[in-house]
Amino acid sequence: MIHPSGDPRPTSAEITEQSFTKSSFSGGQGSCVGIKRFGDWTVVGKHELAAASPTLIFPRADWDGFCALVARGERTGVGEVAAAFTSDGGFTLTETSNVGAPTIVYDRDEWEAFKLGVEAGELRSGDPRGTLVS
Repeated sequence: MIHPSGDPRPTSAEITEQSFTKSSFSGGQGSCVGIKRFGDWTVVGKHELAAASPTLIFPRADWDGFCALVARGERTGVGEVAAAFTSDGGFTLTETSNVGAPTIVYDRDEWEAFKLGVEAGELRSGDPRGTLVS
């Protein structure tokens, strides 16, 4: 798939080579939402799983739109970002138009760290601040 800007989706090899950035609020807990930026694409996964993490690939504008909603306290997806919130306080992410995309499940602690990071301006595609995970 090509982004309307002409930017091709990153390949699996490219995704594996780059480190995730996670929320600085995740501390030493288990896995967290991690992102990788590739031009007009944002790759999302579970940072602790590194190369073994299932990944989702979103247009940068959709990911940033989702982060803006989270920062405002809203719990909904936007564009290609399909978010569902679970009764235990966690959430899931998947791609809306990619039927083969995995669904990544995050628990309550992962949601809280992600939400705090987004509220602090981290994990946006244009400026993926947070903690780089090697």
